[in-house]
Amino acid sequence: RRIEKGQYETAVSVSGGEEFESLAATFNAMQSNIAAREADIIYRAHHDPLTQLPNRSLLKRSLERLLGGSAREAGAALVLIELRNLRDINASLGHQVGDEVLREAARRLKHNTAAHDTVARLGETQFLVLAPGCSAERAPLYAEQLLAVVRSGFHLAGVSLDLRLACGVCLFPAHGASADELLQRVQVALEDADEARARVVMYRPGRDAEHRRRLTLITDLGGAIEQDRLTLVYQPKVTMATRWVKSLEALVRWTHPELGPVSPGEFVPLAESTGGSRRLTNWVLAAAIRQMGEWRRMGLELDLAVNLSAPDILDSDLSDAILALLRQHRVESSSLLLEITESAVMRDAQLAVRNMQLLRIAGVRFSIDDFGTGHSSLSQLSTLPVDELKIDRSFISEAASGSVTIVTSTIELGHRMGLKVVAEGVEDPAAWNLLRRLGCDFAQGYLISPPMPAAEVPAFIQQANQLLPASDSTLLQLRALEELAGRSGR
Repeated sequence: RRIEKGQYETAVSVSGGEEFESLAATFNAMQSNIAAREADIIYRAHHDPLTQLPNRSLLKRSLERLLGGSAREAGAALVLIELRNLRDINASLGHQVGDEVLREAARRLKHNTAAHDTVARLGETQFLVLAPGCSAERAPLYAEQLLAVVRSGFHLAGVSLDLRLACGVCLFPAHGASADELLQRVQVALEDADEARARVVMYRPGRDAEHRRRLTLITDLGGAIEQDRLTLVYQPKVTMATRWVKSLEALVRWTHPELGPVSPGEFVPLAESTGGSRRLTNWVLAAAIRQMGEWRRMGLELDLAVNLSAPDILDSDLSDAILALLRQHRVESSSLLLEITESAVMRDAQLAVRNMQLLRIAGVRFSIDDFGTGHSSLSQLSTLPVDELKIDRSFISEAASGSVTIVTSTIELGHRMGLKVVAEGVEDPAAWNLLRRLGCDFAQGYLISPPMPAAEVPAFIQQANQLLPASDSTLLQLRALEELAGRSGR
């Protein structure tokens, strides 16, 4: 009856004949096997099957026991380590190599931590070291030592691997009193390290609200895309030689129902860092090209620039998706200009160029956005199938203040390479006059117009193309710009 009830701890004893002894032996074997299976199930429930390290569940139990015991006096540090490029390793060398990287990283951490430390695997790319008695002064140094141990001399599958690591650190009791609180805050510290491209970052008190905002935006952005709650606004570009407006840039905007307007500088990087950039780009491209089709049916033949993120230009499916949208809305492919940054292309120049060429053959044009802020060489730039360089607004501001070297050299370089040059961030008459003298091809900025809703574009284009082309002197041009600004409500 004990066995029937699942009580296997005590052996069955008999005093009868051989049959009872045989039956007892059978039951004892069953008891042993069942107990072993139970122990195995319990072990598997609390350990990572790949590395055999404790998992999050067991780590949390260990942390709770520690906080209720010795750590009250001695304190503790939590060191969260992330393998930033594990997904790249899986993609390029295969998951078998990626698994071996994880096993070797676990082995190195286990063999280079103190006996009373706990090493656990918290997620696909993360390990956590729980270090009782580790002080605030020692914790960052300890973290650096662990990173060095994991990273050094990593050779697998005949390849020398360069592991990119990041680390967040938090302390008990300084940064939290409970296991949940500490695990949350060490994750916040790691995300800060990721954003700052730093190796080790200590948790900073007060970051919880920022972290909650980040999580809210990450969670709600997907819903905003699916429910079509994003909007596009459009900023005109003036052709400086003719002072004609026939092109615009599409810019995405998001007003969160609780947090209000969210800057693209905040939510676009979040989409990129969480793997959602392609969904966002798909929405922007679909909305922008659909709007181009609507303007075309109204008789407005406008060129439109759309920004791409780094993951987008490396996506081999991008060209088919864009060409399908252009066909669907009957838009000329040469009317679409895709803006990409130098750094985005240089992540994988060969793949980026191949994807760009597929679109360029179809007539789509490309612009290098924020030119001068990246690290590409002239030889690399000359291999890119681009039509335009866009000077970053920071250089325009410097030029208007008297430092014109970068702007002058960029315009000259672009023209020598047969490219058009666009200046963004043209905010005042001084910048307009300078760019006109230097022979810049296009100007864009608040001096001309802020971004506007699609419904306002036709009237603006009509007004601008009546006022600006007729202004054949600098003074008249500036007066026309002032009048245009007044009509647009600025």
